Amino acid sequence: IFYGALSIHAGAYLPLRAEPLLAASRWATAAVIAIGLLTALHGTLTGRVCADAKTALAYAALTQVGLIFVEIGFGFTRLALFHICSHAVARTLQFLRAPSMLHDHHRLHAAAGGQLGATGEHYEQLLPAAFRAWLYRLALERGQHDTALERFVVAPVLWLAHQLQRFESALSQSATGKPRIHKRRLAKRAGVLANHRDTGALQMETTNV
Repeated sequence: IFYGALSIHAGAYLPLRAEPLLAASRWATAAVIAIGLLTALHGTLTGRVCADAKTALAYAALTQVGLIFVEIGFGFTRLALFHICSHAVARTLQFLRAPSMLHDHHRLHAAAGGQLGATGEHYEQLLPAAFRAWLYRLALERGQHDTALERFVVAPVLWLAHQLQRFESALSQSATGKPRIHKRRLAKRAGVLANHRDTGALQMETTNV
């Protein structure tokens, strides 16, 4: 409840307090609106394909936070503050009711005589079938966040750590005065010694014969 319904609004409260500074810059305002729209779009698409209730509620909360960012970017500070307070209360209630959601669905399904209609099909028909399949795959893969993080965050950090480790080992070797012998040189010397041993053994066998 704390993370999913309350502390998630801390990210929206900071730009709300800094709204006078954001209003002085068109670029900052446009950036806040764009980030809000992209966040809301990603949250509503991903939340529709979630298999469990709490993950769907978490992405629904992300969608509302994105809309709050849009309201702040347009200068509707009072509306954004009311949205934060009301959304925190509503989302807390939903998280508390999440364990009994399946029971409520079965109760409504029985009360309606098993005729509960699907929602959202009208909006789906407005999009082409190929585009709907692409959106579904994008939402199912969480917008390729894992792939993007691995490629643009994890891989550069690992590369930097490897370079720092090499620099540290080189610095420690130069400080201690130990000579650096390259691995290829060691392998070459080991191969030469092995050849000498084989040649010597062959000569001894020839002499004995």
